[in-house]
Amino acid sequence: MDRSWSRARRIGASIAAGAVLLGSGIGIGIALTGGASATTGPAAGKAASAATGRCAKAAMRLRRNGHPVAARHGLLRCAGAFGRIAAAGVHGEVTYKAKNGFRTIVFERGSVTAVSSTTVTVRAADGTTWTWDIVKNTVVRQSGHVVTASKLTTGEQVLVAGQVTAGARDARLVRIRPAA
Repeated sequence: MDRSWSRARRIGASIAAGAVLLGSGIGIGIALTGGASATTGPAAGKAASAATGRCAKAAMRLRRNGHPVAARHGLLRCAGAFGRIAAAGVHGEVTYKAKNGFRTIVFERGSVTAVSSTTVTVRAADGTTWTWDIVKNTVVRQSGHVVTASKLTTGEQVLVAGQVTAGARDARLVRIRPAA
């Protein structure tokens, strides 16, 4: 009996870890592309509608009618648990095996508490505070446009994603969220 409980725990932990990995990957992918797809034009719209079904069509109608927030929330409901993790995850860290060893990617969603020319400190909703290094290839985006890191100010809501390099969190993407 003890052995089956141990197996159940391992299975549950594996499923939870897989959900976090998938959700983090989706969230970072969405953040890095700004939500854009790889294809554009009318053919891409038809392919996307066919692939995603009724949820995508309903979201498109809501967006066209001036309801982008409702469209996003509708898509989250259709995406299930994985979509909600990607869209609402607070912070996370994923380590995976690459060709040259192990790599760790991290993300954090929260409020900027301090900013300098080389670092930005973010505090997540659960109180986790991480300091991120602003490196030469850090991309800062605001309203879908690339802006300079000098646009970061204390109190702004951001999503920061990057890689752990030599024990430090390198910010590869900082996405400034629109003011509510």
